[in-house]
Amino acid sequence: MNNKCANCHTELTHNAKFCCACGQSTRSFRRPFVAFVKESFHELLDIDGRLSLTIKTLLLKPGLASYEYDLGKRNKYTPPLRLYLVISLVFFLLLSSFQHIYSGHASPESITTHYSRAMFVLFPLFALLVKVFYRASYYLSNLVFSIHLHCMAYLVLMVIAPLEAFEQNHLVLSLLQLPPSLYFVWYFAVTFKTMFRQSWWLSAAKALGIFTIYMGAMGIVFDVFLMQ
Repeated sequence: MNNKCANCHTELTHNAKFCCACGQSTRSFRRPFVAFVKESFHELLDIDGRLSLTIKTLLLKPGLASYEYDLGKRNKYTPPLRLYLVISLVFFLLLSSFQHIYSGHASPESITTHYSRAMFVLFPLFALLVKVFYRASYYLSNLVFSIHLHCMAYLVLMVIAPLEAFEQNHLVLSLLQLPPSLYFVWYFAVTFKTMFRQSWWLSAAKALGIFTIYMGAMGIVFDVFLMQ
């Protein structure tokens, strides 16, 4: 059974989600508001197994999601920008809840806002640094790689942030920050090896170079945004 696109009147199959001619979505806004909100949240959070699979792959198999995404195996993974929006939203909400402990003189909301804005400058910059160190790579692929790596960093920081916020209460809380920190150091090196398929020594050397330059750039960008 066929229907027509409301925009260009092209004949569409019954189960088509988008028009094959103009690309417009076939979804209608003439439906109950609750159903629309439910579907929107379903799309945002990707509640179909892809989000959990993507996060599981990021955590357990460094660099594999970026590598397979670059090869075209994308359908099983959450789109990078959607993944970043979901994880960064949770991360910055968590950060804002502990920010008053880190800083007693600035508004938690303002600092968190500046940090979140700064990251939209930093993860494209990280992709550019990767391009400099890996000349044969493509910037868009490096951008996906950067998003995945920053999402992973947020996940690790979600574990470290609460421990750091209350570390003065007990020495154990300081010691518990060490395993996730070491894990991320290992993760950072392995993800370059998986993504770019070079030797371990070369991957580790390039990862160290990129990390050193990026951390310096991060400090400068954060200072600029926090002065606003």
